[in-house]
Amino acid sequence: MRDEEAPPPQSWGAGEDQAASGKASPHPAPQDWGGGASDPDISVAVVSYNTRDLLRACLQSLLDRQAEGEAALEICVADNGSGDGSGDMVRAEFPAVRLIETGGNVGFGRANNAALEGARGRCFALVNSDAVLLPGALSASLAYLDAHPDVGLAGGQLLWPDGRLQTSWGDDPTLGGVFREQTLGWLAPPELGAGGASSTEARDVDQICGAFMLIRREAWRQVGGFDPHYFMYNEDVDLNVRLRRAGWRVVFLPQARITHHLGASSSADWQKRARMVSAYNESRFYYFSRFGGPRAGAKLRTYCLLGAAIRLTAWTLLSLVRPGARDKVKLFREVRRRTRAMTPALENTEVI
Repeated sequence: MRDEEAPPPQSWGAGEDQAASGKASPHPAPQDWGGGASDPDISVAVVSYNTRDLLRACLQSLLDRQAEGEAALEICVADNGSGDGSGDMVRAEFPAVRLIETGGNVGFGRANNAALEGARGRCFALVNSDAVLLPGALSASLAYLDAHPDVGLAGGQLLWPDGRLQTSWGDDPTLGGVFREQTLGWLAPPELGAGGASSTEARDVDQICGAFMLIRREAWRQVGGFDPHYFMYNEDVDLNVRLRRAGWRVVFLPQARITHHLGASSSADWQKRARMVSAYNESRFYYFSRFGGPRAGAKLRTYCLLGAAIRLTAWTLLSLVRPGARDKVKLFREVRRRTRAMTPALENTEVI
């Protein structure tokens, strides 16, 4: 593997290890994250933000897979300032899980980096708090990485709660794809594929979706983990690109299956939705500026502004006959304002 110039993961944890509560728990006593008689197979990082009940199901699925003998785990939850009692739930019900309270919403990538500092597993699993690992997901992924030393990252087939296939892998994003998305919208084909129901073979892909990724420890550390300049969205896209550029393969494993409650941390409030859409645009602006240079970033901004203008015009006309559409008008007006103001996260961005 060739070296990749990247900073080491930064510490973003604001809390200390949490002691178990006095409440009886069905789970084993916590292990010392810093070391022990034997290292675990997998160190698991779960980032939480106001998804308490889904987080409970996620953690239970991980411990169930461990109890079934799929892998020895150490698990760390990085809670990004949840206001729903997620941290208290972890302390009370899962004393085997290490809890980091970051002190606020520091972003998905930074929280994962903090969760994996000092981790001892030979592989790291990045698991969304709204994901439930089905039987065989961990063992299949771990066995594949053990048998293929050139594979740096593997991901499985994501499923909707009703069992339908969900977007799980895909190609690297392109400016052409962004233009189609912003102008044609629902007519644009997705850039990520859900795979086929009859697919039974592993395949090399450009991108694995970030809801579940199993990554080799040396690969993670070689590229420096997630780029902390992404606050939300596209940090997984960036990671996949940097891993492949460092010489590692990225592989989709259909036999590893994960139920994913997509968008559990999102909101229907138009102001919050505007911030989320804007954060997505900003992360793509940084991505294209970083990997394509300032000209690519400028094109991305233009396409996003065009998309906001199209949607703003459409919802403004619709609001004349449907008053309920006025929140959409406010949403895309705010998205347009934020998109005009966005700049790359790094000054003097260079093409990588």
